[in-house]
Amino acid sequence: MHQIPSEQIKRFMSGQVRCWNNHDKAGLLALYREVAPDLLDIEYVGRAQQADGWLVIEEMYDKHNHQFRLEVVSTIINGNEAAVHHRNCIVGTNQVIESIETYRFGLGSLHVRYFLKHPEDAAVNLEQFRGFAATPSKEVP
Repeated sequence: MHQIPSEQIKRFMSGQVRCWNNHDKAGLLALYREVAPDLLDIEYVGRAQQADGWLVIEEMYDKHNHQFRLEVVSTIINGNEAAVHHRNCIVGTNQVIESIETYRFGLGSLHVRYFLKHPEDAAVNLEQFRGFAATPSKEVP
């Protein structure tokens, strides 16, 4: 298996958060195009119907960039894969949507899986988010 340089993965992982928080759509899409010129696959775990990765990333940005600020709790890079814990802080509230995300980098491809946790007392309508259109996730003690 061809190894993607870890520096490229680190640059992508930190760059996507920086671009998101700086409201830099062009920069965010450029990062994704750099690592996934052939295939971008994005899956919301637990959702029966998935959509094209490019549609997902564009829709996510256009509909929600103004609503969220990302905080990185932890990033682990191992070979061609990364796992992150993000806090998706809803602007103007104390609400946070926790996410665990996995990224698998290939030659010209990126496969992303989002695991989203419902906030305890949601002050916003979660139905508007693609990742919450399915049955609520449950945390196992």
